[in-house]
Amino acid sequence: MPSKLQVAFAVLLAAAIALIVCLPHRALEVIDNLLAFSNLGLFLFAAAALLWFLYRVILRKILRARRIANARMRRMIEEAGQRGAEQGSS
Repeated sequence: MPSKLQVAFAVLLAAAIALIVCLPHRALEVIDNLLAFSNLGLFLFAAAALLWFLYRVILRKILRARRIANARMRRMIEEAGQRGAEQGSS
């Protein structure tokens, strides 16, 4: 014996099929266009998620490594300048 939920789903599915069959051709075109727009929206969302992932994971690591290397280079230059000043004053 099917549950109430299964019966309700079957009734809704039958109603949706009957509605699609009885709709005029123009209404089906409108529905098709709406579905195409929703697919476009999903595609744009997926592209944005991919770009966000690439930024968060890859680009931030590259920028962080570059920032650390620049800080290390500045510190080495400062230390070399201090050693040069100490040697010049001796």
